[in-house]
Amino acid sequence: MDLYLKLENIELRNLHENFIDEVWLAFHEGEINNQDEFYNYLREYIYTACVYVSDCESILFGNMEYCFEKHDLYGLPNNISQAADACLYDYITDHIDTPNWEQMETVLNEK
Repeated sequence: MDLYLKLENIELRNLHENFIDEVWLAFHEGEINNQDEFYNYLREYIYTACVYVSDCESILFGNMEYCFEKHDLYGLPNNISQAADACLYDYITDHIDTPNWEQMETVLNEK
């Protein structure tokens, strides 16, 4: 899904902007040194963002289909946290401004 094209969800936008800042900071501080560490960081970021029900509800605002539809990666959610997890994953990974490991690797090789 191209969630970044949907009706503005301020919580998703804020989480995405925070992820961009935090992932680059973690990279420059040496916490992320390879592709596995990048994707582990992404998974941990999403997991911690979806702990509280109120946060999950904010993430799912305008995206309730994640509560009822089977996700390609996560499958059918069993609870609101799993639905929000899938929604945030799609939003971050599908967004055009999200850095990826290839961009970080380019920076790493320039040093």
